[in-house]
Amino acid sequence: MILVHGLLGSCATMGTLAKGLARKFEVLAVDLRNHGSSFHAATMTYREMAWDLVRFMDEKKLVSACVTGHSMGGKCAMQLAMDFPDRVNRLAVLDMAPRAYEPLWKPYIRAMLDLDLSQITRRDQADQHLASAIPDRDLRTFFLQNLRTSGNNDFFWRSNLAAILASQDDICARISGSPYPGESLFIRGGKSDFIQDADWDEIKDLFPKAGLKTIARAGHLVHMEYKDLVTQLLAAFFQEKPRSPNSGHALPGTT
Repeated sequence: MILVHGLLGSCATMGTLAKGLARKFEVLAVDLRNHGSSFHAATMTYREMAWDLVRFMDEKKLVSACVTGHSMGGKCAMQLAMDFPDRVNRLAVLDMAPRAYEPLWKPYIRAMLDLDLSQITRRDQADQHLASAIPDRDLRTFFLQNLRTSGNNDFFWRSNLAAILASQDDICARISGSPYPGESLFIRGGKSDFIQDADWDEIKDLFPKAGLKTIARAGHLVHMEYKDLVTQLLAAFFQEKPRSPNSGHALPGTT
């Protein structure tokens, strides 16, 4: 199973989910381009990132795999499934639809770039400086996992924030492709608006064997807020027998 993180995440942010799923599956969590320990690049379209995943699978000698992606990683996983359906055994998407989104995190990324790291000697100072621009403490904590220190104890952003900011139009764009013929599962947070009821027709057009689960109290970081439940849902989905072509999951899913 391959786990693909969201915007400004990394393989580490999928770590708890990976540990839970590793009881039943061989799990590989990746860092997408411009994130974590992966290479930096000027562009990051979804087709480019889907190709990155294919190259990763080739390097690991994986003919195919089950793939789970959250948010931006969910779109990467969807694009991979549509462009390379033979490489994806089953697909799971956490709180993301294939539609276009507003670039809501642009101001946050700018605030991170504007932070004068030469004046930072402690991580809590960075947190304090970002508080006015990013008032949500949990979100700041999530972003600050990108802040690292060098051997000289100088702080730096591990992610390529400049390229990520420049690529926001591509990251927020709608994705498209040939419908994925395999089984897929979409898990959404009931307090998140990233997968709305109105998105379901488009999801079913591109993923005709899609099912939907709703975790009522969860927000967008559904796999971090309800890691045990998401782990259970994913394990059950990836182990269940294929459904008949005429079966389906109607809205609103299960709570």
